[in-house]
Amino acid sequence: MDACEKAVALEPDSGMILDSRGLARALTGNTAGAIEDFQAFINWTDSDSGKEQRQGWIDALKAGKDPFTKEEIESLLEE
Repeated sequence: MDACEKAVALEPDSGMILDSRGLARALTGNTAGAIEDFQAFINWTDSDSGKEQRQGWIDALKAGKDPFTKEEIESLLEE
């Protein structure tokens, strides 16, 4: 988390960095922070598939579900 916070401090408008911090926040239980970062990514990106994926994560988090299954994490690592 420390590295994520430092990266955001250096480039606070980078959607990619906010997206990475959002994942770290989600995996460490900071649901509200993760939602905030994923929403910032949605606002930043032009990628429709990226927006759709992050919105799915947001919806799951708001419903109290963990969208980061083993399969989802493996898929992210392959990107």
